[in-house]
Amino acid sequence: MGANATAMTDTATAVFRINGTLQGPVVDILGQFLPELKALPREQAYDRTLDDLGLLARCFEIFRSERARFRQVVVDERRRPVTEDNVPLSCGRTLAEVIAMVVRTAAKRYFRRTLMPSTREAGNSVPETRSAADELYDAIKAYLLHEWQVPLVPTYAEMEPALVRRVGAKILDAREPEALARLIADPDAPVMRPEMPARTDTIVVGTAGLNGALLQGASAPGESGPSVQATDPRTAVLTDILSADGLRLRTEAFNQILLDPEVRAALPNADQIVKISDVLRGVGATPASLLVEGLGLRKDQLAVMLLVAHDSIGSTVFGRLFGPRADPELVSRIVDRARVRALGPGSDVLDCAIFMRGVFARFGHRSRRD
Repeated sequence: MGANATAMTDTATAVFRINGTLQGPVVDILGQFLPELKALPREQAYDRTLDDLGLLARCFEIFRSERARFRQVVVDERRRPVTEDNVPLSCGRTLAEVIAMVVRTAAKRYFRRTLMPSTREAGNSVPETRSAADELYDAIKAYLLHEWQVPLVPTYAEMEPALVRRVGAKILDAREPEALARLIADPDAPVMRPEMPARTDTIVVGTAGLNGALLQGASAPGESGPSVQATDPRTAVLTDILSADGLRLRTEAFNQILLDPEVRAALPNADQIVKISDVLRGVGATPASLLVEGLGLRKDQLAVMLLVAHDSIGSTVFGRLFGPRADPELVSRIVDRARVRALGPGSDVLDCAIFMRGVFARFGHRSRRD
């Protein structure tokens, strides 16, 4: 009871601080670029933006294109500017979590405006305990995570809650109105994502200063190694799981496998979808490539190993070990130990989880105190 009350208090405090920042300095900065926002009374600007999906989408665009203007607002607890979406802010939440909160609030408002009957239509009848708008929101809220979903909210409103539950995380693969419309029309059809730019770099073996660790994009100075090719058809394809710029994992690639009961059983905090997305988004291409190419890992194995590692060592150490600037030699040592344990594409995800717990046993689940 006490723990639940504390968690609720922490959440309420975080939301209060987030809303205060969004309604104040964030609106002021956005107003410098959006005359239609600046023209609104300051005390109404945030609420009016949440009720105008077009304006909200433009606000997100300005935030991304003019990120430097928000350096004094998007800060951590030490008032240092935060440039990554998965780094905790001064409110205790990450930027990714704040974005998800805003998207969900805007979607809920839209659902209620469009799906709830007006007073005239409802007459004098007593309203149902759960409205159609609330039912839809409850079904879809776990998948409302990204700013690019704002223009899709009107199409989401056309979906039945049962359909949302049926397609599940495939919703996140439909990033265009046309793709979402096709998914609604044929829920069992695969969602065709826009083609990613072809990667021109290769995964090679280098040795200078890295004890034979895998390097991405180039050989070690003065050396050239053979390309590493996956030999098992179950092994994850790097171009499928890496972002378009080739710098980090693409979280959407893991949406479907994270719903697998066996995967969920092996994961810590399997229901915390936003946190899981943040962890995977923070993984750099080099450590991910080392694990996949070094062990022939499937996507589900890779996700389980990374998420268990994060739970074991905490965000700070995890970022140093598996982030975009990770030391390849350290990850290579993990790969070597996994090979001794005969981990590979045929291994059970639970074995992968147990292995990572053993590797980081001395940390004692420090992430729970992060």
